[in-house]
Amino acid sequence: MTQCGSGLLFFKVCLSNFSLSIRLWPSYPLCSPIIQQDFIEAEHTMDPNEALINDTDIAENEDEAYLDPSAAFDVVEDDANDDGDAPMSDIEDDDEDDAGEGGADDGPGEIIDEIDMSNNSTTYFDKHTDSIFMVGVHPKLPLVVTGGGDDLGYIWTSHSVPPKLVTTLTGHTDSLIAGGFSADGEWLVTGGMDGRVRVWRARARGQKWEFWDAVEEVEEVTWVSFHATLPIFAFGANDGSAWVYSLSPKLELLCTLYGHSSVCTAGVFVPPAQAPAEGDEEEINLITVGDDGVLISWSVPSAVQNYKITPVQFHYEAQWINLSLHPSGTSVAVGSADGKVAIVGTRTGSVIATVDVLGATGKNDLSEPDQSVEGMAWCESVGILAVGLVAGVICLFDTGSWRVRRTLEVGDAVTRIEFVPNSSVLVSSSMDGYLRRWDCRTGEELWKGTGHSSGILGFALADGGNTIVTASDEGVSLVYK
Repeated sequence: MTQCGSGLLFFKVCLSNFSLSIRLWPSYPLCSPIIQQDFIEAEHTMDPNEALINDTDIAENEDEAYLDPSAAFDVVEDDANDDGDAPMSDIEDDDEDDAGEGGADDGPGEIIDEIDMSNNSTTYFDKHTDSIFMVGVHPKLPLVVTGGGDDLGYIWTSHSVPPKLVTTLTGHTDSLIAGGFSADGEWLVTGGMDGRVRVWRARARGQKWEFWDAVEEVEEVTWVSFHATLPIFAFGANDGSAWVYSLSPKLELLCTLYGHSSVCTAGVFVPPAQAPAEGDEEEINLITVGDDGVLISWSVPSAVQNYKITPVQFHYEAQWINLSLHPSGTSVAVGSADGKVAIVGTRTGSVIATVDVLGATGKNDLSEPDQSVEGMAWCESVGILAVGLVAGVICLFDTGSWRVRRTLEVGDAVTRIEFVPNSSVLVSSSMDGYLRRWDCRTGEELWKGTGHSSGILGFALADGGNTIVTASDEGVSLVYK
């Protein structure tokens, strides 16, 4: 191992005719991250006294606030000299074939891989032992929930360095893939591939979370969605059904919705067209889509279909796999597995437009998996719908003409996109292990988040978009501020 003139640590590992070059940014010690490579093994273990919130950390009076929002970022000081603060490293492989030319006397060529271990995250959470599939943030407190392939979920703090574990969420027997906090922050719901839906309730203003109740009605849960103002949530299943429950005063089934002939892939509550009159109950509508190519608007709790749009009305045979509600609630974008997006008016069920995202990219020779729409996001301020593809491209469509304004080249499969609230800044995650911020007015890449050694499966925005929390395939969650 040698010290380069620039202050960069540099060393090679030679195996027969193969050598590996590794760059180390000096701001992160070599043994701080957990590097998942056969030839390097290092592990960081949190100090239990720091990692856990034990009984002595919790106020005896449950009315005492767990976190004062005005001082939330002053609770724990960041110690730059603490090796435990170093987040996961980012590993980027770049193979270069330097094979020699000429006769046998030249000898075999040398292959060099550079691993860029730069990392600009603030801290990390690494309790998971498998991929993290679900991440969500509390609407009021600096709390994060993650769930993964290890059948476990965790609630932890995002403002402290390192994060403090608040609660371990047990009871699932297969991967946690959906869920999050309710809009008021009082409830937490997790859904798993084991078909179980489990509910936790906040105590002591978020200091503790107690198990509340559970249901197990389906073989596999595919999504979970909360109502924006009421203590109600819905989930979908692989048998095509959707279920709606109230949370208070007890967990109670409101209705079961059967309308899809195959997997119910996504669902969202739609706000009413107008506020209810005094004394009247609020109108509750839920939109679901399935890979049978059908979109249905449901009235809850009557389970009556307001309207149903089939492939005949769409004029297209599609497998709808996700949806995104416009901030006004008046329209919804539906994305397909083959690069199509339909825009539907939520009040009337009219198909406003059908957009060929694949055609807009000019990449019509893509394989079927690369055609899939993996993320959609609305920007009301500049009239844009952003659509991300597995092909590694984000298309920005003008919501007036539905023509593409520009495309953003990500380089690897896009996994999630979301606009920073009240801005034209788009955040994207991708399977190359990077987060990016884009200015959608100019198409400029404003910032790149590094630190992951494998794909980022999703993220959540907090603190008005100033904080980003990731879910990764390597089982680590990074926090960026």
